[in-house]
Amino acid sequence: MLSYLVTPEQTLKNFAGKDGLVFGMLNFVIEAVITHYMLIFVVILPAMHGQRRRKSALIITVLLFVIKFSVNYGTYLYQSGRGNLAASKLSGVSLGWILLLSYVFTLVSSLSVALLVEWVNKSKERIMLQKQKSEAELIALKHQINPHFLFNSLSFIYGKVIKTDKETADSVLMLANIMRYALGTSESIDGKVNIMDELEHLKNVIEINQRRYNHGLNIRYEEQIDDQSISILPLILITLVENAFKHGDLHDPDRPLVIRISTAVNELEFYISNKKGKGIKELSNGVGLQNIRQQLNLTYGMRSSFIIKDDSDNFSISLNINSAL
Repeated sequence: MLSYLVTPEQTLKNFAGKDGLVFGMLNFVIEAVITHYMLIFVVILPAMHGQRRRKSALIITVLLFVIKFSVNYGTYLYQSGRGNLAASKLSGVSLGWILLLSYVFTLVSSLSVALLVEWVNKSKERIMLQKQKSEAELIALKHQINPHFLFNSLSFIYGKVIKTDKETADSVLMLANIMRYALGTSESIDGKVNIMDELEHLKNVIEINQRRYNHGLNIRYEEQIDDQSISILPLILITLVENAFKHGDLHDPDRPLVIRISTAVNELEFYISNKKGKGIKELSNGVGLQNIRQQLNLTYGMRSSFIIKDDSDNFSISLNINSAL
C-alpha cells in the first residue's frame, strides 16, 4: 500500500506478472517476519519477564527501526535518483511520516501479539501447575499417614526423651512444628502465610541442620523486617534454604551460607548464596526451583523476580516480591 502511494506506476511494474507478485510478497513477508519476531521474542517478552533491561530493549527497538527506515527511505531515494518517482505526489518528508506511522502500527500489533502469547503461556503454566498439584495430592493420598497419629507419636517421643536429652527432645518438637506448618495449617484463604510464620519455621530448619552437624556449619543469617504484615506463599523460602543444605558445602569458614531477608512496605527481598559441594551430588532435576518459579509467576506475575546464578563453585538466588495489588 505504501509502495503504491509513493510510486504507483513503479509499484505496478514491480508487482506485474507472476514472478513480480511472488518476489514482492516474499520480500514483504521476510521483512515483516523478521521485524515482528525481533519485537515480540527478543524485545517485548524478555522485557516483560525481566530477562532484558528496559534500556537494552529500547536500544534494540530503536536500532531495528533505524535499520528499517534506512532501507525503506534508501529505496525511495534510489528510485528517485533513477527517475522512477515522477508519478509520485508525495515528498520525501511525507514518505517519512507515512513510514513512521507504519512503524507505530507495527509496534502496536507486536505488543498485542506478545500479550496474547503471554496469556497463552500463562494458561499453559496454570494447567501444568494444576496437574502437578493434582498428582502430588494423589500421591499424598496413596501414602497418607494420619497426621494426628504422627503428631501424637512425636509428642510421646518428646515426653520420653526430654528428661534425659533436652536437645534431642527440642529437635523432635521443632520437627513436629515444621511438619504441622508444611501441612498448611497456617495458610489463609488465598493460600499464603504471614512472613513471620515462614521465618519462624525457616529458623527451625536451620537449627535442626546445625544440630545434625554438631553446630559445625558456617551460616550467616541477616534479617531486617520492617513490615511484618507481608504475606508469602508457604515453604518458598524454606525450600530455598533446604536446597542449600542439600547441595552446598557449608564447612568452609571463608565461604559461609549467606541468608538475607528484609521487608519494607509491600516489598520483600530474599537472598541466599552458598559454596557448591564437591562430593557426590544427590539426585536433583531442578523441579523444586522450577516449581517455585511457576508459583511466583502465577501468583505475582510481573511483581516478582526470581534470579538464579549458578557459577562453577557458587550458587545464589535473589528473590524480590512486591505484594501491593
